[in-house]
Amino acid sequence: MKFGVKMGFKGVASLVVAALLSACATAPPAVQAPVVLERQGRFALKVQSPYEQPKAVQGNFRWQQSQLGWVMSLSGPMGATLARLSVDDSGALLQSPEAPDQRASSATALLQKILGEPVPVDALQDWIRGRMGEGQGITAVTRDESGRVTSFKQRGWTVTFARYDDVGPTRMVLANPLRGREVELRLVVDASIR
Repeated sequence: MKFGVKMGFKGVASLVVAALLSACATAPPAVQAPVVLERQGRFALKVQSPYEQPKAVQGNFRWQQSQLGWVMSLSGPMGATLARLSVDDSGALLQSPEAPDQRASSATALLQKILGEPVPVDALQDWIRGRMGEGQGITAVTRDESGRVTSFKQRGWTVTFARYDDVGPTRMVLANPLRGREVELRLVVDASIR
C-alpha cells in the first residue's frame, strides 16, 4: 500500500478508522463545551489488497459530540492510544503516536490529504446517530419497518446500520474498494451517554 505519509500499517489503519469514523490523542478544542453525546465501543478495520495478506487492526473507540464539534479517540485492545481526531469550526486535527500531527479544513479534507482518497468522514456525526446526513450522491437507501435507515451508498462507500438503541445504531459497517483495496470498518457500540 502507498500512502502520502510514511508510517506502519497500524498508523495507516488508525488514520483510516479516524477518518471513517471515524481518532486519537489530540488536544480537545481550545474552548471546551459540555459533551452532549458520547458513544463507546469496539472497532475492527480490515484492508485487503490484491496479492497481499489481509491487514487488520482492532480496538476501542470513544466518540464525544459537543456543541462545538466532535472528538473520536481510538485505542488498542490493551488501551494504548492509536489516534485521536478532533473536529470543530476551526478545522480538523489528527494526532497519532506513529505520525506527526495533521491539520486540514475538515475531517474529509484531512483524510484526503493523508490517504489520497475521498473518505466522507464529516458524515460521522450523522452516521453515529443512524442518519444519512447532508450531501450529494446518496443512493440505494433501505429502511427497516420502523423507518430507520439500514443501509445506503455515498461517494463509493456502502454504509450499513443495525441493532438500534434510543440514540442510533449499535452496529455499523462501512465498506469501500479504494483503488483496488477492499476497506471494511466495523463499529460496535457498547455504551451511549447523553
